[in-house]
Amino acid sequence: MNRISELEFLTNTLPKAKYSFAKSMANIPHSYTLRTAWKNTDDFYKCAELIRKHGYEEKFFNKTYTYYNVGDYKYWTMGEPIEKTILINRALIDERHKDKNR
Repeated sequence: MNRISELEFLTNTLPKAKYSFAKSMANIPHSYTLRTAWKNTDDFYKCAELIRKHGYEEKFFNKTYTYYNVGDYKYWTMGEPIEKTILINRALIDERHKDKNR
C-alpha cells in the first residue's frame, strides 16, 4: 500500500467506526472505539499502525502520543504494541493543531 492509499484508508475508515464517549474522563472530552467493535480486526490494526506511521507527536501531560488528524478530529492509541492495542481514541482538534499531518 503506498502513502496515498494509506492516508485514504485512514480518512475513509476512522470516521466510520463506532465511538463511545469516555465518561470516566468527562473533564477531558474524547471518545474511543474498541477493537472488539470492529467487524474487521485487520482494519482496526491497520488504522492503529498507520496513525503511528503518518501521525505527529504531541505531549499530553507527561506522556507523548502520536496523533493523526481526519476532518475535525485527532485520533491516537495509547502506545501499546500493535497486537496489544485495544482502542483508538478521538477528540476534537484544538485550533492550534488544525494544520498537522500536512
